[in-house]
Amino acid sequence: MNSPWTDDELLQELAAVLAEEQADEHVIQAAEAAFSWRTVDADLLSLVLDSDAEPAVGVRGRHSGPGGPRVLMFRGEQLAVEVEIDDAGIVGQLTPPQPGHVTLVGPNGPGLAAQADEVGCFTLPLPASGPVRLDCRLGDGHFVTPWITI
Repeated sequence: MNSPWTDDELLQELAAVLAEEQADEHVIQAAEAAFSWRTVDADLLSLVLDSDAEPAVGVRGRHSGPGGPRVLMFRGEQLAVEVEIDDAGIVGQLTPPQPGHVTLVGPNGPGLAAQADEVGCFTLPLPASGPVRLDCRLGDGHFVTPWITI
């Protein structure tokens, strides 16, 4: 079978690809983190509300407007997590209310962590901007949120 490319055309194409600028290091780290920090033993929570995104149908009064805190809500069959992010940090609550351990995972792996109290409340310092996810361990349960960008 004949190739539509000549050897010279293939070499020119290869040279052009190799001459291209590499992807930004932050993009590469985020892509690696999406795969290297997957947890097959964890239940993935779904993002159901992001106040920075378009308002969800049927949801009123949750968007804080420009300059206000960002509100995110994640939900699964057994757990919901609501967080508010502002310049002071991250404040969150687990529902149903229960104690647990919440870790903020970034491109380089687990980082900041907090204990959720008996009513499920926790606080975390504001991380550097970039992709993050929450890893929640509650008794025998293990839950993670999808990656978001702060």
